[in-house]
Amino acid sequence: MITLEKTWWTNISNPDQIIKVDWSHGINVAYGWNEACAKVLSVFGLPGERFYYRPKEDYMIFIFKSIKDAKLCRILLSEVM
Repeated sequence: MITLEKTWWTNISNPDQIIKVDWSHGINVAYGWNEACAKVLSVFGLPGERFYYRPKEDYMIFIFKSIKDAKLCRILLSEVM
């Protein structure tokens, strides 16, 4: 039997804590992906304590523990989103 570890990001119910960066808006995909990840990592550190991420083929989702951090991330990534 496999059990799912309960963590803070499995209980996120507020959509304001979730940031979706879509790579299909006509931006340079490699540049946009690199810039978005570099900005998030430089401000919030490595994933796990303040945020978690889920990369997908066409987009990436950042899930933040606090709404304040999520709002800051929206501002940081406003050029890429």
